[in-house]
Amino acid sequence: MLVLFRRRAKNQRQIDAGGNVLVTGASSGIGKATALYLAERGYNVIATSRDASRLDGLHEEATELGVAVTGAELDINSDDAVSRVVPELIQRHGVIDVLVNNAGFGLWGPVEVLSDDELKAQFETNFFAAVRMMQAVLPAMIEQRSGTIVNISSVLGRMGTPFNGAYVSSKFALEGISESLKIEVQPFGVRVAMVQPGLFRTNFSDNSVDGKATEDKSLVYAPHIAHYNLNRDAFNWLGGNPVRVAKVVHKVIKSQSPNFRYPVGLDARGGMLAARLLPERIYWRILSKATMRV
Repeated sequence: MLVLFRRRAKNQRQIDAGGNVLVTGASSGIGKATALYLAERGYNVIATSRDASRLDGLHEEATELGVAVTGAELDINSDDAVSRVVPELIQRHGVIDVLVNNAGFGLWGPVEVLSDDELKAQFETNFFAAVRMMQAVLPAMIEQRSGTIVNISSVLGRMGTPFNGAYVSSKFALEGISESLKIEVQPFGVRVAMVQPGLFRTNFSDNSVDGKATEDKSLVYAPHIAHYNLNRDAFNWLGGNPVRVAKVVHKVIKSQSPNFRYPVGLDARGGMLAARLLPERIYWRILSKATMRV
């Protein structure tokens, strides 16, 4: 069926309230906060989750706030699902003006003992699914010469920490392909930006997956893992309200000329600043003492 795309003036860069915003991984955490925050500001939010029933809480909060959010079941890891559902959403709502690639999870464990299957699963959701979604919305964005892609990365998309190698590498990859994409689509009025949260009060840790061999007490890494976990818990006080991330996403959408990277949170800004300004040997020594038992 033919889908008619609406055009906008070539110099219209920001996305006004009323535009269609598709948010993946919107059942909880940053995705949920972003969906609600943008809906309150007049955007037509399409919130997706692999299981539609997981969006019940989002719909309840939206009702309490007096706003409407459209829920859609979408398995972003499936080529068939994305190629079927995204065109249906465009046909029903019009062109997706903004894509917020938020869905993802963390794989935890020493690189040495992570299996190929575990690493592939990490990249499938954090990298390939995000690329799949970008490819699905880009033709219509380019056709209308307007659109914004916001990829939710992490402070760990710019700096590595021990036992997070799988997650870190998936976010490094997402940032790399986004840099190339930003230049490729800029002539067509499409913007690409990265939002890089630090610690926030979400269920990200609860949803993280431990590598099958990670908890083996015979591992040479075992005392270092225990030390890391103890230190990590000590930083939980830094966890902020995920609405702060939602506000940055809104800032990107409304900007005439958004930056490419937006670190969010004191720990994210501080960590990236230290990595950039400190001599490499000093930076690595500080990071090792903060995370490993050395």
